[in-house]
Amino acid sequence: MALHLFKVAPFMISSFRQFTKSLTFKILMAALILSFAVFGMSDLFSQPSSRNVVDAGDRQTTTDDYRRQFDQWKTGAEQQSGQTLTYEDAVKQGLHVRIMEELADMDSVSAWLVKVGLRPSAKVVTDQIAKYPIFFDSITGKFDKAKYQQELATQMKMSETKFEQIISDDIANRQFIEASVAGLKPPRIYAALQSAFASETRDTTLLVVTPDNIEKPGMPTDAELLKFYDDNKERLRRPELRQFTVVSFAPGDFASKVTVDEAELKKLYEFRRDTLSNPETRTFVQVTVPDQKAAEAVAQALRSGTDAQTAAKANKGTVITYDAKPKTAVADAKVADAAFALKQGEVSGPVQGSLGLAVVKVSGVTAASVTGFDTVRNQLEAEYKADKAKDLAYKASEVFEKERSAGADFMTAAQKAGVRVINLPPMTAEGQMGNGQPFQYAPILKAAFDQPKGGETDVTELGNGEYFALRVNEVLPSEVPALDKIKPQMIQAWQQKTAGDRVAAKGEEAAARLRKGETLQAVASAMGLKVETRAGLARQTAPQQVGPELTGRIFSAKNNEVFTARLNEMVSVVGKVTAINKGEATAVNQASAMTGQAVAYGLFQDLSFTMRKGARAAVKTKTNPDAAIAALGLNPASIKADDKTAEAGKAAK
Repeated sequence: MALHLFKVAPFMISSFRQFTKSLTFKILMAALILSFAVFGMSDLFSQPSSRNVVDAGDRQTTTDDYRRQFDQWKTGAEQQSGQTLTYEDAVKQGLHVRIMEELADMDSVSAWLVKVGLRPSAKVVTDQIAKYPIFFDSITGKFDKAKYQQELATQMKMSETKFEQIISDDIANRQFIEASVAGLKPPRIYAALQSAFASETRDTTLLVVTPDNIEKPGMPTDAELLKFYDDNKERLRRPELRQFTVVSFAPGDFASKVTVDEAELKKLYEFRRDTLSNPETRTFVQVTVPDQKAAEAVAQALRSGTDAQTAAKANKGTVITYDAKPKTAVADAKVADAAFALKQGEVSGPVQGSLGLAVVKVSGVTAASVTGFDTVRNQLEAEYKADKAKDLAYKASEVFEKERSAGADFMTAAQKAGVRVINLPPMTAEGQMGNGQPFQYAPILKAAFDQPKGGETDVTELGNGEYFALRVNEVLPSEVPALDKIKPQMIQAWQQKTAGDRVAAKGEEAAARLRKGETLQAVASAMGLKVETRAGLARQTAPQQVGPELTGRIFSAKNNEVFTARLNEMVSVVGKVTAINKGEATAVNQASAMTGQAVAYGLFQDLSFTMRKGARAAVKTKTNPDAAIAALGLNPASIKADDKTAEAGKAAK
């Protein structure tokens, strides 16, 4: 696969920040603790670090625990958003604090429930564990104690005591919540007030100020331009850029050099013929029985036409059904031999299998079919070429390294290896290039920014059989461009800013005249402004009609109150609410019935917040953001988080 160097892959960290505020995030975090235990998090409870991320009573989240749980959340968030999130960006945006605080809430509630004595019985816990299919025997389909112990020891690497504590915490949490909200029903007046609020509509008259209503800005003086430049220096600062050359060892570049050897292709077919063909399959029932007498009775019943379930029930047996399965899919090899020796409709005698005594009845046989060479030749040829191209790419990388070891320079070695050399334009550490497109290969970017000017990397694997090496040709330090180099752009920006300021000033002038008692029509006529009337604006639909900014101003103003709003940099609106219309009584009543559930959910959210806050106080929960950063492999001293976001993450608790 060749390097698609200019594929657009936009990244917006704000989407992750919004995701952490959503209900989906809350549900994901609540499910993570239990899912880690049941579905295979390895060494979850390894030796704890001396610096925990969370300490809540007798519950702790170690740095190892935090890293694995953060990774689980990160994977889920990336899958939902379709974007990549680095640890550095997550920390800078305060996401590590949100995850830490969520885990602290969970640990606090669990510790508090223990403290107040709310614990499920041992039987309730064991009954819950017995419901997880991961611990079922594949033959009987029932809970297997031995498999349970084996899974804990080999896959989850935790003791039965620790696993049962996790299950116990989950049950206690659910029982407490269910009991707390049972019968929760807020007064109907709550829903009625909310419905009346939502069904209200408003009439408004607007004066719209645009650049057509102002004097167009001329050229700025030198002093004005210099001041504008000085005021915006930091916004003009260019980040550090790197310009580098990549040597690509991509299999796609070697595909045309591959010559297909027909003899090798046929050898490949012979080697893979079994996997390319369809094996014989059988549809049959296997009735496992406790003894020889029961086996003979089941066999006789099946031969006489009795269905398998009835025959099994009468003889304390268990039915296992195989539907069009190959021989390799049958769990008991001896039963498989018996089933595949019978003809369609035949019933076996008692079969002493490796896993017990059984009787088999075959109801369907599908013969094996062999896929011919010509049928799969194109598929095999494509695979053959892909494998050979990868071999050629790897050999080219070896030639490149050999030439460099012998003293050849970077470009000469690439020429001797016969590979592509790609000169990339300058770009930031985030991969942003001058044309606005991002560079999507993170390993290459990291390698480039790890090297000084003139630095060269060894051949490095990129994945999927691709390799690369690179040389950093130029390092352009972060700087503010000189005014004379960007003067035309600065003049244009000054003119745009000045025009926007004049639009806003004219809007404020119109608002002041209205507040002094002039009519809308008189102000519009005197100032040459356009008048717009909007009637029956509803809270739910107004944002689509007039925009969210103006909607907020209209619905926060009092009747006959004058307000202003900026629709964008070049449009200012002055308005007055001329009527506030209550919703029709029947519609409000209908809406009340529909919003009752939403009001109840909001009340539940308030109760949940209070419970979490109280639990944290009761067990004296402590959190350690620096330990959370260190758990992600970063140095807390060198990573400066977004303070406002981090504090918002804490305050949200």
